[in-house]
Amino acid sequence: MSPTINHRLLSVLTVKDNWERLFERDTVGALEALLPSALLSARWYGGKARTIAAVRVRETIPLHTGAHSMALIFIDVSYKDGGPEVYTMVLTASFGEPAVQIQQAHPQAVLAEVTIAGRNGDRSGLLHDALSDHACAGAMLQAIRQGNGFQGGNGKLLASSSPAFSTALAGAASAESSVMRGEQSNTSVRFGRHAILKLYRRFEPGLNPDLEIGRVLTARGYAHSPAVLGSLEYTRPNQQPGIVAIVSRFVENQGDAWRFTLSELEAELGDSSGPAARASSAYADAAALLGRRTAELHLTLAQDTADPSFAPEPCGPDYWQSLCDRMTRFVEDSLALLDRRLQNLDESNRQLATLVLESKAFLLSRLEAPVERNPQVVRIRCHGDFHLGQVLYTGRDFVIIDFEGEPARPLAERRAKHVPIVDVAGMIRSFHYAASAARDRAGSRSGGGERRFDLEQRTKQWYRSATDAFLSGYTETTGKAPFLPEQSDDRDMLLGAYLIEKACYELSYELNNRPSWAGIPLSGLLQLAQPT
Repeated sequence: MSPTINHRLLSVLTVKDNWERLFERDTVGALEALLPSALLSARWYGGKARTIAAVRVRETIPLHTGAHSMALIFIDVSYKDGGPEVYTMVLTASFGEPAVQIQQAHPQAVLAEVTIAGRNGDRSGLLHDALSDHACAGAMLQAIRQGNGFQGGNGKLLASSSPAFSTALAGAASAESSVMRGEQSNTSVRFGRHAILKLYRRFEPGLNPDLEIGRVLTARGYAHSPAVLGSLEYTRPNQQPGIVAIVSRFVENQGDAWRFTLSELEAELGDSSGPAARASSAYADAAALLGRRTAELHLTLAQDTADPSFAPEPCGPDYWQSLCDRMTRFVEDSLALLDRRLQNLDESNRQLATLVLESKAFLLSRLEAPVERNPQVVRIRCHGDFHLGQVLYTGRDFVIIDFEGEPARPLAERRAKHVPIVDVAGMIRSFHYAASAARDRAGSRSGGGERRFDLEQRTKQWYRSATDAFLSGYTETTGKAPFLPEQSDDRDMLLGAYLIEKACYELSYELNNRPSWAGIPLSGLLQLAQPT
């Protein structure tokens, strides 16, 4: 018996002769009608909190690579509030048994049933995300290796690869591919132990810092980030080109540092008979190593260069004033949101929120300190969104990944230079999140108040120990680098300001997405509201 497609709940798109006619002017409207629901169900779609006004396919680029037919589409999404966004999809159609396999293995990748009306009868299949198809994903990788070009209606897709691509990735195109889980804003496909192809879902003209910084680190020989091997770039007359995809070398790993950290911490917290110091001392060496790798990253990015995009720049009074103004606006907006959402919080978090709001004046005063002290440092390109989830653990070492910055921020902001203490603050806040998450998980399994008090003390000590070890590893490695203030008081002052900004960023996210988690950034802000 031949395999059949499960037709339940699938919309049907009908075209003549060829599935690629779905994108033609007189038929694309039917596809556009399905895209809002497809976007809302996609893990990578960043506009779920906004109301879609209209969706339009602005550009289609056929990707014909031998026997494989795909189409890269650019989707204009306009909203009832705020500015529009552009997203990308790579689509293909499968028929017969391959269609059934896609539906069974990757049901979330299916957009619709497609019926091809031909002279010899109709043929039914599935329109779906091409990256879920091994052959299509391999064909995309091969196109990048070969430096192929693909013409669209308005622009062109250009592939490029480094000289190391062929030797580094021999056999990658034929390796079994798998879409990686866990990513929120992009889609990555792993090709065995050879390569990672990342498709950027939200498209912006301009040079993506993930590719830009990755190329610089590769060229400068930084050993603790994946080498960049190729890219796909969309070009259009009279507009800046934009990056659609990037290929990097695969790094053997045991998962990200967030998973490693939680595992280590929860194992120690599970031993209620051990001393409170055990959980902190067991992780200190790893935190110190992570601090050294972070310092080496910053030292590599701080190398003198004729490239103005990477040349270090001095921080003067005007810079500190603009930083203070930006941070102040952001923190005020975040605390205003907290005030509006106060009644939506549970009792314990509402108590924390009240204390934070009462500390607003002191928190804002800490943001003014850089203006008053005017520390003599330079600013450089940084990671920009640094936390434990952006680091891979190999079993013995750490590898830093994902230099895209915070995807919700405009590209110009993500390419800006900063004092790299901003990355240090991001990692310290990540330690606090890990400690809080481990405490809450262990607490949910414990019965009494005495055990909960013990967990609270253990995780506080672990957080202090991990932070101290990370900072020691970082400062010992950076030495007298020009991006780090010579005076420890100035370092602490800058770190405090960036920690406040980061905790407020987390607070706004949690209030909008996971109100029950708001206690983590709230407790962090209360710590920062204590006079030092």
